[in-house]
Amino acid sequence: MPAALLPPSAPAVDSRRDLAALWQEFARPLRGFLRSRVRTEADADDLLQEVFLKVHSGLPQLHDASKLQGWVYRIARNAIADHHRRGPREEPVAEFPDIAESLDGEDEVDLRPAIRRMVAALPAEAREAIVLTEFQGLSQAELATRFGISLSGAKSRVQRARTALRKMMDDCCCFEFDRRGRVIDAVRRNGSGCEC
Repeated sequence: MPAALLPPSAPAVDSRRDLAALWQEFARPLRGFLRSRVRTEADADDLLQEVFLKVHSGLPQLHDASKLQGWVYRIARNAIADHHRRGPREEPVAEFPDIAESLDGEDEVDLRPAIRRMVAALPAEAREAIVLTEFQGLSQAELATRFGISLSGAKSRVQRARTALRKMMDDCCCFEFDRRGRVIDAVRRNGSGCEC
């Protein structure tokens, strides 16, 4: 076939393309796409990382740069489908998952038992608001829907719960933080009667 009659070839994907450039281009819109299709912020973040790992490992096999966006979103749709097949990871409100990974360092004080006791001592409404939003990843909008209240009502409920928990913690102990803001020492206040 004469060269003039050959279809133009699509531009090849540069397999050495900087992953940081791909992140800059796709991370924000892709996260919004994922977040609109899963229940929690944490699930969206997990899926975003999963998608980018697959993009990174599969990029050398993509030979047509014009198909890059469609390919990335196909990976995202497959990741969402897999996520929904795995089913929900929701824990009952009465149980408290691990509080924060940042409390797992060697030099840090493990406040998880004290925080669990304090959360358990909150009034039921405040306890549910804290557990669902802070530990189970529900957004405040999802909290409002779950309890049939307005978004501003949900925000107020969460803020009051945080304030109450913070007051309990401050009444109980004096905290010392490292330069990264992690708790490295907690000293019980005289007469507080709490265990930290």
